[in-house]
Amino acid sequence: MYIPEFASEMLKKLNSAGFSAYLAGGCVRDGVMGNCPHDYDITTSASPEEIIALFGVHCCKAYGRAFGTVGVSYAGGFAEITTFRTEGSYHDRRHPSDVQFTSDILEDLSRRDFTWNAMAYHPEEGLLDPFGGREDLQTRTLRAVGVPQTRFQEDALRVLRAMRFMSRFGFVAEPMTDAAMRAEAGGLAFISAERLFSELCGILMGKYAASVLLTYPHILSVFIPEIRPCIGFSQHSRHHDFTVWEHISRAVGAAPALLPVRLAMLMHDIGKPVCYTNDARGGHFKRHADVSADLADRILLRLRCDNALRKQVVRLIRYHRDIPTTLPKVRRLLGELGGDYDLLMEVLRADHLSKKRGEPEHDTRPETARQLGEYCRKEGLCCELSQLALKGDDLAAMGFSGKEIGQGLRLLLEAVTAGFCQNDADALTNYLRKIMK
Repeated sequence: MYIPEFASEMLKKLNSAGFSAYLAGGCVRDGVMGNCPHDYDITTSASPEEIIALFGVHCCKAYGRAFGTVGVSYAGGFAEITTFRTEGSYHDRRHPSDVQFTSDILEDLSRRDFTWNAMAYHPEEGLLDPFGGREDLQTRTLRAVGVPQTRFQEDALRVLRAMRFMSRFGFVAEPMTDAAMRAEAGGLAFISAERLFSELCGILMGKYAASVLLTYPHILSVFIPEIRPCIGFSQHSRHHDFTVWEHISRAVGAAPALLPVRLAMLMHDIGKPVCYTNDARGGHFKRHADVSADLADRILLRLRCDNALRKQVVRLIRYHRDIPTTLPKVRRLLGELGGDYDLLMEVLRADHLSKKRGEPEHDTRPETARQLGEYCRKEGLCCELSQLALKGDDLAAMGFSGKEIGQGLRLLLEAVTAGFCQNDADALTNYLRKIMK
């Protein structure tokens, strides 16, 4: 496999000093798959102190020294160099209670999570693959190292890591690993909200996210219990062939790999079971967009999602139900959403594509909304307060003050977007004087 010069020089320096050293982990996995690694990890028999002495203090950042990891900048590149180690028991379902250094790389590889993450590579020795990782990569198999249940009991976050790898690469868990994931999913309750959210985002952004969501909804429901009512919930609608969760999963897969959009698709219909009613025409979900938006807000707060992203996702969910098909409605929505209007169009498209088997129902509304949005921008139509020909100072000069200025500007924007008034200073002034008499 290709090794960049800086990593090759690091291996040579360690080997020349009498230490064993190999590339390990994700960079080897990616290299074997023919992908370009984003970062490089080296595992070695050298202790942290020996690593620092060899490369020099000025090149080293010993941020993980207690666990044997030293960050090294050398020969124009950066790699994390970690001492061969074994681990004690995991006291909190996440971190080992103690770490022991070892001189045996096989002991080090045996503590890792999945077979293709437990490979090592040396340019002279070739690939070290004690657990069959290369074959599992060829067959797209996700297999835990050793006893699967033990691996997930040690670190419950590995359950979500497994799902992230499945979503990213299209891997399928072999039966024993699959069973262990399901059996040990309860351990996710011990993981911090920030780590759960980070792995959730990784799952959603994968090419095969829909398949993973369809396969493991009960695992996600450990930390997003709002999912449970959606699983198996029939919509009883001529517009939908799928249960609520099946539709949600397919909607995520139909969306572009944009995090706000995929998060919105995950939760855009999560409120449907709460809103369900049935009559002679079938199932109905009145106000489900608002209910789903409120649920999404609570979920994202609980998962410590940053405020800007949370508000963006909640806004996309709240607006996904009503598709604007007239110019005034599109102009108003552009004014309210700004740049998020384009993301809403992606939400509407994904929602539409995931309702029926085969070809979706013919519905021109999403495309009409998109085209009208493009037309507004191309023509420079006024959609926001900042685009009005009158400003706050102009209203102040007319005698308005305080809250009256804001109210007056909003009335003018509504008149312009509805087509009641042209967006020029004279027309706006006359209109405002007329309605404020």
